[in-house]
Amino acid sequence: MGDFSINIWGNFELTNTYIFTVPDWDEQEGKETLRHHIDWMVIQLDKDEYKDDEGKEDESLIRKQIAKWLHTKQLLKNVMKEKDISVKCRKVSNDGKVSGALTSWEKSNAWSGGEKWSKNMTLFLGILNYLAEKRVPLQGNQKRHRTVIVDNPFGKASSDHVLEPVFFIAEQLGFQIIALTAHAEGKFIRKYFPVVYSCRLKESASRETQIMTKTKEIRTAYFKDNDPEAIVRLGEKEQLALF
Repeated sequence: MGDFSINIWGNFELTNTYIFTVPDWDEQEGKETLRHHIDWMVIQLDKDEYKDDEGKEDESLIRKQIAKWLHTKQLLKNVMKEKDISVKCRKVSNDGKVSGALTSWEKSNAWSGGEKWSKNMTLFLGILNYLAEKRVPLQGNQKRHRTVIVDNPFGKASSDHVLEPVFFIAEQLGFQIIALTAHAEGKFIRKYFPVVYSCRLKESASRETQIMTKTKEIRTAYFKDNDPEAIVRLGEKEQLALF
């Protein structure tokens, strides 16, 4: 199949470029390899090591092994004859510049926590966009309207140079990001999320149960600059009951 890349253009000159190198493989040979792999699995499962002391099949062990043998990574190794798929990407520095040299995925995993988060999230959004448009291709000037919900995604990612590429790309691809996070403070929350719900537990009068309270903060300046109609809707009524 050779090399192919995912390029995101924008304020960062050339933001995270990903180069995928996929070994060539023949479809018919690949199918035949998978058939041999299934036959091999059947032979392995007939062995005594997959039976308990009473000679009965150990179902839990068999399920575990089948899941391992049919894992995508294992099947790709069989089809591609142990040749690896390699991924390379570029790094965004703290001054907002993108490195000219490509870094292997293995070496990029040694970057700082925020930098790793940035390159992983960028790739994640790119893949989601690819899969969405593969299922339902966009027609003409049709706009993208998508939502991705992430659970406590930030970790060590709080610097602008690792956050800005992700949110810029999300905007270009039409993604609204909804983040559930334990971070109570941090300018990045107010900067990148114009609507913030703060949820806290407080004890009831009987002290036998706890009650969740929520407060909503709307950054009106953001909507005035970017979407004046949205602030009207938010002020009048809730679009969706969250609790």
